[in-house]
Amino acid sequence: MLHEILTPADCAACKGCCIFAAQELWEAPDCVLPLDPPNEETDCYTCRHLTDSGCELGGDKPPDCAMYPFRVMRLGDCRVVAVSRYCKAVNALPLRRLCEFADTHCAAFTAITTPDMVKPYNDEYVILRVLSQ
Repeated sequence: MLHEILTPADCAACKGCCIFAAQELWEAPDCVLPLDPPNEETDCYTCRHLTDSGCELGGDKPPDCAMYPFRVMRLGDCRVVAVSRYCKAVNALPLRRLCEFADTHCAAFTAITTPDMVKPYNDEYVILRVLSQ
């Protein structure tokens, strides 16, 4: 579904969703753990599936990875669809387009209920839609 707003070239050029600073490790999907040891220069951890040309998993990415920079998050008693502020390609799009994307794919986002995929809300994300209360 992300192909509607992101190109593979956008993702391959950035790779930011596959590299985690220590304070971002909560973002790493369980299925990509353990991460490679931290880079000595940047002190960041890298997903073991990241190659020079992007993710070696291709279309077989785990759901957390496949939907990044979007997340289903828990905020109090609600689940919300939110988008990371750190994805440059997505954040270059108008907020209205991101909200339309969330609305269009509401059913897919609503189906995400597994605890490891519903992350606690983090203010580094922009809420696009409330799913449930």
